[in-house]
Amino acid sequence: MTLEHSLGPERGPSPPPAACTIGVFDGVHRGHQQLLARTVAAAREVGGIAVAVTFEPHPSAVLDPGNVPPELTTLDEKRERLIAAGIDRVVVVNFTREVSQWSPERFCERLLDRFDLRHLVVGAGFALGRQRRGDVAFLRGFGAEHGFTVETVDPVTDAGVTISSTRVRSALVSGDVEGATLLLGHPYFLDGTVEHGDRMGWRLGFPTANVGVEPGKCLPEMGIYSTWIRARGAWLPAASSIGYRPTFGGDRLTVEAHVLDYEGDLYGERVRLAFVHRLREERWYPDEASLIAQMQLDVAETRRLLEKAAPPSEL
Repeated sequence: MTLEHSLGPERGPSPPPAACTIGVFDGVHRGHQQLLARTVAAAREVGGIAVAVTFEPHPSAVLDPGNVPPELTTLDEKRERLIAAGIDRVVVVNFTREVSQWSPERFCERLLDRFDLRHLVVGAGFALGRQRRGDVAFLRGFGAEHGFTVETVDPVTDAGVTISSTRVRSALVSGDVEGATLLLGHPYFLDGTVEHGDRMGWRLGFPTANVGVEPGKCLPEMGIYSTWIRARGAWLPAASSIGYRPTFGGDRLTVEAHVLDYEGDLYGERVRLAFVHRLREERWYPDEASLIAQMQLDVAETRRLLEKAAPPSEL
């Protein structure tokens, strides 16, 4: 699998036939996964490669900068999920004002310049190009003239409602990480590097790994969560918090994980935090003793929830 940052004329001699799909793919949720699975199957049918074309930054950052949604997946996280779905090549189009003005003809011509395109897989309501003129009818007509077929995939629904990145975000910002899991097909996760903190957790008897999160990443609602943390190649249970530590007058949003029964530190380690269940909201406590008593309950509940559960092997 390769990650390519352009959509230019680089086919080279005797390129393999390609099946392609196009989208932002934020979160790579169950609806996206169905598109990707069909693209991979189509690639195998033509004896070629499966290609996903995506965009960075999110098109809203250019088209509506005042309303850019928080990202469910960073580019690296998205690339990993696309690999897991069986995609062979990922092309990242740098979405600029100029790209937003491309006609659908130009976009398709760029695809044909880059790949021996045989099959294009899109959602039923898909459209590309300026003013969304490149709808499915256009793509089928253009494909008939240029040697590729177009297939649409129906949306995946949950409780009768189409699964979308917006629905996943809505679940997360309300703290419903279990609902997000149902929509994604796996627990919601974030990647980050463990940073040095003020060692407040250590002083209270609950040392934490302070996870640095990339700007723009969607965080679940503030509160305390049972989580899995992947560190040094192993999944470990952890009671984690997202919040400002109001008992101590905190003024900075932090993501902290207390890893159960773990000795040593993880400073500088790249970790993955996967959310399982929201235990409670973030609260202010009148003294440290009250906070410590609550943290003991949080750890006990996390242990109860996770001791018989399997870590998220799909991540």
